[in-house]
Amino acid sequence: MFKEMIKKNTSEHFLLKQLIKKNFTAKYKDSILGILWSFINPLLTMLLLTAIFSTIFSGNIANYPVYFLAGRCLFDFFSAGTKIAMNSIKGNSGILKRIYVPRYIFAFGGICSEFINFIISLIILVAVMYLTGLHLTLMSVLAIVPMIILFVMVVGIGLILSIVCTYFRDIEYLYNIFTILLMYASALFYPAEIIPEALRQYLYLNPVYLIIDQFRDIIMYNTLPNIMSVINTSLFALIVLVAGVIIFTKYQRKITLEL
Repeated sequence: MFKEMIKKNTSEHFLLKQLIKKNFTAKYKDSILGILWSFINPLLTMLLLTAIFSTIFSGNIANYPVYFLAGRCLFDFFSAGTKIAMNSIKGNSGILKRIYVPRYIFAFGGICSEFINFIISLIILVAVMYLTGLHLTLMSVLAIVPMIILFVMVVGIGLILSIVCTYFRDIEYLYNIFTILLMYASALFYPAEIIPEALRQYLYLNPVYLIIDQFRDIIMYNTLPNIMSVINTSLFALIVLVAGVIIFTKYQRKITLEL
């Protein structure tokens, strides 16, 4: 599959661009505000949860709006990216039954469209940072590292889910429950320190939380994240990507029969 991605001809490049455009515009197709929802949605959620939790955690979290929004932006990309990839094969079964199209393009194109939404949400994050007294520094450039790690992980998980979903349709409902549980296990709106020491070790097994923590360290506290955390999440993302490519390559020609 890596060879396919590297050696894509012009038509496949064009198809990938069109899929990204289609997925991005379809999300707001029937909406009056359209793309503005990419700005409004995280902003309204931040304002609501800040009003609810900022007083509760005021002694534990400095600059709660940025703390929450930083975690929410990354988690929303993880959730939306993996979900759109999961349904990419099933959702385009009509095309796949009629003509040959590289299967991975549908999953990869969906993830890229959600990554664009993620970048847009970061504009809100930067604006909130400045309004609350935080400023970007040279250190902030390193925020690209956890973003890349997360992107690689989402691609790997998305490829696996796209195959699994064609064989086991119930995975879609189970995964929705899983992402809700993962959200609460990723310390989006509460400080990790409130978790009892005996249970906190399990939080550190969550790669999504570790990536969010790295991102917060860089943009909020202007410090380098824990190097072992970066290494561990990078290795995990690469392992998941390789596993995703192997599984997808093995089953991509068989999935048409399951559609």
